[in-house]
Amino acid sequence: MDKPKKITRKIFFKEIDIPCRIGVNEHEKKHPQRVIISIELKLSNEVEPINDKIDETLNYDLIYREINKISSSQHFNLVETLTNRIFIYLKKLKKVSDLRISVSKPDIYHDCKKVGYEISTF
Repeated sequence: MDKPKKITRKIFFKEIDIPCRIGVNEHEKKHPQRVIISIELKLSNEVEPINDKIDETLNYDLIYREINKISSSQHFNLVETLTNRIFIYLKKLKKVSDLRISVSKPDIYHDCKKVGYEISTF
């Protein structure tokens, strides 16, 4: 007899393009740079919008606004610090069981699409 397949529910953000004050070099400190943020959130098993109500799931608008707020909150020397700050916020969300976040800088090298950092519980 076939074992029932486990259902996985995820919310994801692919390549949010945000201006951010980030970097350790003097020229990076003068002007905001683009960072690209991608997030994958695995939802806990009890999250299922049976009645088509927003409180039955995770409101991604709240997450999007907080990502923007964190990214604009200060100058970050390191991509790792920004990534970790967002990770800490997302990990506290009760409806999230696992997550993956990557933050990259797309305009660093002319022959490289992105340079970045990723944290994951997957």
